[in-house]
Amino acid sequence: MNRRTLLFLFFNLLLMFVLAIVTACEKIEPTLNKPLVALKTGEYTADGSEVPVGGKLTFGITATEGSAPLTNIVIKRITNGIVSTELDQGIYLPSGGLDYTFRATKSGAQREEWHFKVMNARRDTASVSLTVHLGEGSAYGPINHYPSLIIGMQHNPELPQFVNLRSGNIFTTGTVTGNEASIDLVAFVYFTGGVMSPTLCCPAYSGSSSVTGHYPAIAGWPVRNSTLYDYYTSDNDLINPADFETAANDSLLVQAYKPGNVSGLCKFMFTGRIVPFKTSDGKYGLIRVKHADTESDGYMEIEVKVQQ
Repeated sequence: MNRRTLLFLFFNLLLMFVLAIVTACEKIEPTLNKPLVALKTGEYTADGSEVPVGGKLTFGITATEGSAPLTNIVIKRITNGIVSTELDQGIYLPSGGLDYTFRATKSGAQREEWHFKVMNARRDTASVSLTVHLGEGSAYGPINHYPSLIIGMQHNPELPQFVNLRSGNIFTTGTVTGNEASIDLVAFVYFTGGVMSPTLCCPAYSGSSSVTGHYPAIAGWPVRNSTLYDYYTSDNDLINPADFETAANDSLLVQAYKPGNVSGLCKFMFTGRIVPFKTSDGKYGLIRVKHADTESDGYMEIEVKVQQ
């Protein structure tokens, strides 16, 4: 083997060695997966279902996070070309995915499109949709009526302060232990908009006037329910008191609730105000304020009508 051949072999081996080192040092980019979302079948409302007005809709949503934690779920209903955001909720699920049940009631529209979307921390999204048609007849159902629930504000130690809107049961700080998962409502007074505001709130609310600022023990509850109040309807007195008084089924309760302007906190709940609400397990209802003090050691008397 001559010298030229040896040099050729040497430089080829050297080149292969350098290429092997460069390849080994290259950064290996991880595979980035997008989230996935799907709807459960079986006991849940299926695509193409025919449901009478007032009938119950139940959607089971599952989702995987992909390459980043799930951070948001959005549910929209489209009827007659009008888009209603039924849910727009921040979440944080770094692993294990989402398993969520959403309940609603069929409107009188001939056709409803339901869209379900999730997003992760990389702002990757996934969506799924279905259609529900109007069935024959009416499925508006019975309601529970609680004419008078009297609760204390945050500095009133003599009255119960925690309300289960579905059963009408109320609890004190002593009796609420073990019943935290049933609580939908508390009341307090605080200064906002230039006035002292009688306010309804739910255990899960974490806004600027957080419920835990007035009831610190709630921060340690094992379950904190999220009740949504339609504050726009309340602020603008859109419900006729006579209609509230004569409501004998859940028709008014369902139709009065508009999901576009809702919150876990409802301010300015002065005497006479009526507010639609939706509980964490999908029950629609109405609260009428029969009396509301503007002192933190005062009380509030409410009347409640809620789906059974």
